[in-house]
Amino acid sequence: MKKTADMVDGQVGFHRPENVRRIQVEKNNPIVKQIEKTKEESYPDLAKEQQDRELEIQRQKKEHYKQLRKEKEEQRIEVEREKELRSYDRIMNPENMTAVSDMNATADATAAEEFEDDFF
Repeated sequence: MKKTADMVDGQVGFHRPENVRRIQVEKNNPIVKQIEKTKEESYPDLAKEQQDRELEIQRQKKEHYKQLRKEKEEQRIEVEREKELRSYDRIMNPENMTAVSDMNATADATAAEEFEDDFF
């Protein structure tokens, strides 16, 4: 087969036309009619389809980024929770602490010394 620049789209030629064989075929009308009945021609609005596709891609990207933000937020909350669990702030509050002066008030001066000795 041969295709030159001056030919129309879809048109082809032959290098050696003498080698080309042409056969005359008669139409089989019942088969042609059946094919014509099932033939569907559609004229889609390609611009609309492209626009719909771009909107769908945008929607998927937004959904993906929303999911990423949600995961990052969950991760941040988890890190804060871990940080709070490791923090001494909940232990070191005034209600849990006893002053040495309070120890002296309970008994004599030896009570505070005994408490300090037990601590070490």
